[in-house]
Amino acid sequence: MDIPVPKVAEDEALIRVRAAAICGSDLGIYNYTLAYSRMRLPVVLGHEFAGEVVKTDPEAQGFSAGDRVLAESVKACGECSFCKAGMSNLCDASTLFGIHTDGGFAEYVAVPAPLLHRVPDSMSFEEAALVEPLSNALHFVRDITPFRLDDLVVVQGCGPIGLFSAQLFRLGGARVLVTGLAADSARFRIAEGLGLETLNIEEESLAERVKGLSGGAGADVAFVATGAPQAVKQALEIVRKRGHVTVVGIFGVDVPVDMTRVVRRELTIAGAYDARPANFNQSISLITEGSVNVLDVLTHRFSLDQAEEAFRVALDRSGGKVEFIP
Repeated sequence: MDIPVPKVAEDEALIRVRAAAICGSDLGIYNYTLAYSRMRLPVVLGHEFAGEVVKTDPEAQGFSAGDRVLAESVKACGECSFCKAGMSNLCDASTLFGIHTDGGFAEYVAVPAPLLHRVPDSMSFEEAALVEPLSNALHFVRDITPFRLDDLVVVQGCGPIGLFSAQLFRLGGARVLVTGLAADSARFRIAEGLGLETLNIEEESLAERVKGLSGGAGADVAFVATGAPQAVKQALEIVRKRGHVTVVGIFGVDVPVDMTRVVRRELTIAGAYDARPANFNQSISLITEGSVNVLDVLTHRFSLDQAEEAFRVALDRSGGKVEFIP
């Protein structure tokens, strides 16, 4: 639909969107699960985007028209203990683009200047729009998940977050196995193109593969990058005693957990959500130095007029990351 160009409020910049990516949470919103019951409707979706500054409020510091920028997704209060500790992703008063306020699936979006990051000249807008999801993966892997050199890490889910996270685990020296279903054949090809080992759990036993790779002990880490409740149960079954499970998927239903197994095997379970501000510059560096490949995960590009087709591709998993090019 046609909507007015956003007005620039105090300390905001108006961004001409050049690329905006569909996130797994956008798919949850599209199909609408209770996990998104706190949304403010109507709203323009999209929190992974990059573009050019068109104009700024006089109070907006550090940016001017023509600057190439990307945005953090979380608007936090800046005053609570989490914000002051650099963990605005956990701010109770936070709002998110595309969920609580209008996001980037549009030609223009207004963004508070403190949430903007400069895009290096060597980085395309398509790559820049993927800094936000890579920043999430970086937080999940480096800030939350304990792993060591040569640990066996099983990444459950071969969507974009799973593929970004798998690359980060490998960068840290872990042995990585990426799992998925038969419907993920296109994503398996992407993973294998990135040099990652894959396993279709509908065709082969994950437990047996893990036993073979670990000498029977189990995986050191299971990383649940899917919102399928069965994946959590499976994660607890494949990790070794004193192993670790990180859960980053968003679930639309309650997920049962075998706490007796957790207790008797001294397992640890951690949730991980969104990204810290510090993760954005780290992710920009990882992309520009070639340490993480995000472009090979991007498989489809659409105009805003092709929104239905774009969401269909993202939902049927016939590709990797899907972007709008307004």
